[in-house]
Amino acid sequence: MDYKRKINYYETDNMGIVHHSNYIRYFEEARIFALDAVGLNYADIERMGILIPVLECECKYIKSARFGMSLTIETRITAFDGVRMEMSYTAVNDENGDTVVTGKTRHCFLNGSFKPIRLKKEFPDIYAALLAVTVNNEG
Repeated sequence: MDYKRKINYYETDNMGIVHHSNYIRYFEEARIFALDAVGLNYADIERMGILIPVLECECKYIKSARFGMSLTIETRITAFDGVRMEMSYTAVNDENGDTVVTGKTRHCFLNGSFKPIRLKKEFPDIYAALLAVTVNNEG
């Protein structure tokens, strides 16, 4: 699931490049877009009482991105077992195809009391939708 984004001026630092912290925001935008693309609207998921906190986040900076540049963030679910999920991200400069940054986030699924949820049992439709798009099915 590919998310396209143009870099805003306010996201850059004094060197004219995207501040490193903004890539984590880009990952979040891409994650929400990717879930929506498979029919899982994030707001609807939360209304169902499902929380998807970030447990870990990693980011590898490869090339600088600058104001006005357009990026495509390739987003994939690389691991999913119904309780935990890992997503990977590759941000590519649309102009020349260079990879700008790569990263991963790891998540779990919780209820409103912050207790783990087993999607396969409690939300089988959501489980099936996520499993169907997982690159490495752990099921």
